[in-house]
Amino acid sequence: MTLSAFALELVEILLPVISLCLAVLIGYGVALLRKKIEEIDNEIARQSLSTALTEAESVGIDAVRATNQVLVDELRAKSEDGKLTKGEAEEAMGVAKDYFLEHITFGSLEILEASLGPVREWLEGFLEAKLSAEKRGIIRSVQ
Repeated sequence: MTLSAFALELVEILLPVISLCLAVLIGYGVALLRKKIEEIDNEIARQSLSTALTEAESVGIDAVRATNQVLVDELRAKSEDGKLTKGEAEEAMGVAKDYFLEHITFGSLEILEASLGPVREWLEGFLEAKLSAEKRGIIRSVQ
């Protein structure tokens, strides 16, 4: 048996093993790529959510301040005791919600809804928290 015949036989014998190893390596490489893509997607999603939350924070602060400056101050001035009635407080909250929804970008709104659910379900609590912080003087503008 010559060396070339021996090498040919050896290749024929090892071909299934080589093919199996190659298939395993390709499978591992694909799994590794998928994991890396998922990490990139997660990082992009995290950054997008962080940006949307920062914008929501800023717009929420602006909504509370604008509502206080325009509507609440006007209603308090008309009131005998300087306090808002329940109806007036609800009206002010409605104005603040409308302000928020008109001033937040569509992209941020979509990200927030995908992450937190329908905005109208959590917006009132969010704005009430901003109003409470504003009253306590601990709110700061987000840039």
